[in-house]
Amino acid sequence: MGKGSVWETRLGISGRFLRVLGWLVANTVQRPKLCGPKVRLDEPTIFAIRHVGLMDPLMLMAKYPGKVLHPLAAVDYFEKNAFTRWFYKSAQCIPIDRKNGSQEWLDLSMKALAKGESVIIAPEGRRNKSGKGVLPFRWGVSILAEKSGARVVPVWNEMWKFPHRYRLAMGEPIYLGSMPEGCSRGDWLHVQTARIQDAVEALEKRAKA
Repeated sequence: MGKGSVWETRLGISGRFLRVLGWLVANTVQRPKLCGPKVRLDEPTIFAIRHVGLMDPLMLMAKYPGKVLHPLAAVDYFEKNAFTRWFYKSAQCIPIDRKNGSQEWLDLSMKALAKGESVIIAPEGRRNKSGKGVLPFRWGVSILAEKSGARVVPVWNEMWKFPHRYRLAMGEPIYLGSMPEGCSRGDWLHVQTARIQDAVEALEKRAKA
């Protein structure tokens, strides 16, 4: 896949085939419809997307063929067995440990962004099974944006039901900038995370239109 990928040394013909197959499935079954403008992917980007289904990252990746996007995937899925490890690495996923607070996901995400690639993160931290609104966002998305300096692109994605098309909408990129002097980092991260969540929620009407 893309030069400089964090999993590049682990990819082979089978991994490339899997990604092409995923693109074909997405565009023939879910047929993702982008409601509104598409953000040009000409710089490292953190996509903040709702988590309403397991296929959410694939739908976004289908809109950027030829680009390397790294979805974050729960380590308990990632490390379930030898097949899942191969599958998630071939899909360029980055494992995140939701229970033990490991920072490996942050290190790998920083490495990907530094190489000009992009990351897909679901700030809710778990699946929103109702598909309504958003669950409270966690700080991880703001921490990654703060440390990397990368922009955050908010994404609203609708819960998909066959045979309808999968619908999603992208908002204007958000740059966190520098934390003001004298400001508590915790308070600042809280405000930035709320800002990103508000931007995602604001896209709901566009995606439903």
